Amino acid sequence: MIPKEQRSRRLYSDILPCFTRKQHRESFEVFLDLLLDGSGRPLPERATVKSPSSISRFLNHATWNTRQLCRVMRQHALQTLQDLWEQQPHHRPRLELLVDLTSLEKTGKFSELADWVHTFNSVYGVHLVVLYLCCGELRLPWAFQVWRGKGSPSPAQLALKLLRTVPAALLTRKRRPRLYADGGFESAELIQGVLARGVDIVVGVRCTRKLEDGRQLRELTVRGSLVKPCGLDQVMCVSWVWLYRNKEPEQRFVMSNLNLGGKYLARIGKRRWRIEAFFKTVKGRFGLERFAQHSKQGVMRWWCLSGMAFLLCHLQNIDVPVSGPGAWPDWGDLARTVRFSFVPEVRRRALQLELDALSAFQHALFASST
Repeated sequence: MIPKEQRSRRLYSDILPCFTRKQHRESFEVFLDLLLDGSGRPLPERATVKSPSSISRFLNHATWNTRQLCRVMRQHALQTLQDLWEQQPHHRPRLELLVDLTSLEKTGKFSELADWVHTFNSVYGVHLVVLYLCCGELRLPWAFQVWRGKGSPSPAQLALKLLRTVPAALLTRKRRPRLYADGGFESAELIQGVLARGVDIVVGVRCTRKLEDGRQLRELTVRGSLVKPCGLDQVMCVSWVWLYRNKEPEQRFVMSNLNLGGKYLARIGKRRWRIEAFFKTVKGRFGLERFAQHSKQGVMRWWCLSGMAFLLCHLQNIDVPVSGPGAWPDWGDLARTVRFSFVPEVRRRALQLELDALSAFQHALFASST
């Protein structure tokens, strides 16, 4: 395939016009080089081609359009989905929407981020509700919202807000899309809001949730039972699995508006774990939680650029696979491929600076010995 035809190349080409000034584009290329190092530590102080202060100014103060960058990524994600459906007109893969909350643990004080930093599930830091789209082999981060603590919209309400950002063209297909979520998103408001959008739901649920007949879910004895939870006008199918990770087996419940049967519902309920693989990759390889910026704009840009690095590598893997179908790729190899393809000059300049420093050191050492 010709490089210009690759989706990752088209995305990168469309991102560059977001940076109208030369110095902003150069800073972007240097920061992208740090992100694509694949070590998960894209810290400005590791930059050699530009000073750490210039990278910090690029993130916190430079006047480039963050919204335009997000629009470009979303447009490419949408086009990639539509291309996939056009290639498979007779058996189009189902669109699956995964929503979850991830915590970015932080220590210290962040005065400008005061309303973003809270404690949730014993984790102190910033907490993001993320919407992630899966369709066939596609894995597309779509949007996120910051949870702002008690008294603000709940994670379930933020998930509904994220769902509204998905174009109707993606939701009005012959195969109805499904939304997957864990037990933190089992509220009646979310379930009814999802169904009102024409989307089916598969959601984790607490074992203590009450039914209209007065029982709790844990009192059910038949997987695939059709029940009516309190607060819902919808009959739901309920199933469960047993986890044996600890000494005591743990029962996990899942329910859906679809009558899928006990075994099948329990099996597809595990699909929501794919978003956990995304969280692990974007944190471990692309430094999502390594932000140390003092402004909300800097933090937001850090998150957007981290997600962009993931998307570039994923599109590269679709065009030129480095692993078998269905296998999670080696993201270190992918990041190195994209790094060498898109920002080779940054690598050359960094290596040349290191060679110059080495030559100067050896010259001084030789001069001192004579």
